Parts: sequence; C-alpha cells; structure tokens
Amino acid sequence: MSVVSCHSEATPDALAERLARAEAEIAGLRRREELLAHGLSHDLRAPLRAINGYAQAISGQHDAALDAQARDYLGRIRDAAGRMEGLIEKLLQLSHAARAPLRSGAVDFSMLADWTLAELQDLEPSVAVDVEVQPGLLVQGDERLLKQLLERLIHNAWKFSRQRNPVCIRVHGEQRGDRVLVDVSDSGCGFDPRYAVRLFEPFQRLHGPDQGGGDGLGLAIAALIVERHGGRLWAESEPDAGSVFHLDLPAAQPEPPPGPEHG
Repeated sequence: MSVVSCHSEATPDALAERLARAEAEIAGLRRREELLAHGLSHDLRAPLRAINGYAQAISGQHDAALDAQARDYLGRIRDAAGRMEGLIEKLLQLSHAARAPLRSGAVDFSMLADWTLAELQDLEPSVAVDVEVQPGLLVQGDERLLKQLLERLIHNAWKFSRQRNPVCIRVHGEQRGDRVLVDVSDSGCGFDPRYAVRLFEPFQRLHGPDQGGGDGLGLAIAALIVERHGGRLWAESEPDAGSVFHLDLPAAQPEPPPGPEHG
C-alpha cells in the first residue's frame, strides 16, 4: 500500500510569492533601522545640545556667583552630555555596520593596520610605542568596514596598554587556503578569560572607567563587521598578561584573467 504525502511540492509561483514577501519584510526592517538611526542622529542629539549649551551659558555668565560645588555640578552635567553624545555616535556606527551595503574587493589589511596605528601615534605623540605589522595580509571585503574593524581592535589594544612603557602592539597573520588568520596582540592589562564570551555583546564591559573601560560598543561593532564578512572573531587573555584578538577572514580573491580582446 503506497502512502501519498498530503504536502505537495511548492510551485514556482508559490516560491516566488514567498520570496517577494521575505524581501518586503527585509526592506521594512531596513527602513525601520534607517528611521531609528535618523531619530538617534537628530531627535536625541537636539536636547543634548540644549543641555550642554545652557550649562555653558550658566558657567560663562554667572561664574562669579557660583560656588565650587555649583561649578562641579555644571562640569558633571557637561561631561555626562558629552558621554551621551559619544554613545549616540557609537550606536549610529553599530547601525551603519549592520545595514551598510558591502562593496567587496581585495583589501590590503596590513596597510589598514599601519594607517590606524599611525593615526593613533599622531593623536598621542608623547606615548612611547613598539608596534609591528606583518606586510602582505590581503583579505576580501569592504575596505571602509574593515578599517573600522581594525580601528576598534587596535584602539582597544592601545587603550588598555597605555599604562605600559612602551605600548606594544603586534598585527601578525598568515593565509591558509582561502582564509586569512590574523592576530592583533598587545601587552596590556588583559582580562579574566572566564568572561571572554561577553566581550562582543553590546554594552558589556570587563573594565571600569578607571581602567579605561568605555561604552561597551566598540568590540560589538567589530564582531558585527566580521560576521558580515563571513568570518570569526575571538579573544584570549589573562589578567596583566596582555590580550590576543584572533580574526578569521576570507582571503583576497585573485583577479580574473583579462578577456579576449576584440579587434
């Protein structure tokens, strides 16, 4: 006795309809993300500018009438507004990393690392540094997003190595088949490896402000960029023994041979 399935195979028209619905849902999600980013950029920044502006006005026009405690409170208000402004900027960067179209091509990862380190040294020329970048690390991806990725990782290494003399950062790697494995290592304060899985979650911090801890979004942005490139990002560390951030990214694809010329 044969059994006939009650579920018939989807017809091409049904599959096309399901695909159209899925694409419409994705378009709706992107539109909502754009509206959220617009709101973050304009509607939240406007009251922050007002708070900072009024605090400056009070400080500038009534400074002589203010006691030390009032000046301290105004300074705290302005500092809090500045931190909130930075947090909004990071949220916008997280949103952009999630929805920006990928413009894939061969990218000189070593050049981007050198560029990022040079920018940091220009910003803090008084900091003694010992940096080394292995040349010839070529990956496939979006150059702008990969630059942001390295900024997050290298800024993180720099920030938590600032108490060392010199700041020591290494960017080394190798190609294995169609993948490139890169290590970004430092000799900074490190972290407890038990909490490594929390590093790349938004708003998770393993260090307090007194240790250089930030808003908990930088490494979340880095992880999202790696994920969009079909790669992996993980970290190893020990307290007071530095950290190593491991990257697994697609290797640069060889350029196709030129086509036949037509006379």
